[in-house]
Amino acid sequence: MRRGDNPWYEVTLIEGRNQQIRIMFKHFGHLVEKLKRIRIGSLELGKMNPGEFRFLSQEEVAKLIRQAKKPAAVKTVTPHDSRRKAPANR
Repeated sequence: MRRGDNPWYEVTLIEGRNQQIRIMFKHFGHLVEKLKRIRIGSLELGKMNPGEFRFLSQEEVAKLIRQAKKPAAVKTVTPHDSRRKAPANR
C-alpha cells in the first residue's frame, strides 16, 4: 500500500491465529511494528480509536448471526509424504 523505508502492507486473513501476521512477516525478514484491524467479518470498524466502542445496528447484528450460522467450508488436505513409494505400474 505504501513504499519507502517504512512500507505498509494490507493483509486479509480468513481465519487468524495468535501472532500469525507477525510470524508470517518474520519468516520473510520483516518486523511488524503496528497492526490495525479494519474489519471483523462483514463489520467495518471505521474511524474508531483504541479502546473506543459503538453499539451495533439491528442489521449488523442480524448479518453477523447469519454468518455465524453458515456451515464452515471443509477442505480435506492430504499431506505429501516423500517417503511413500509410488504405486508400481501394472
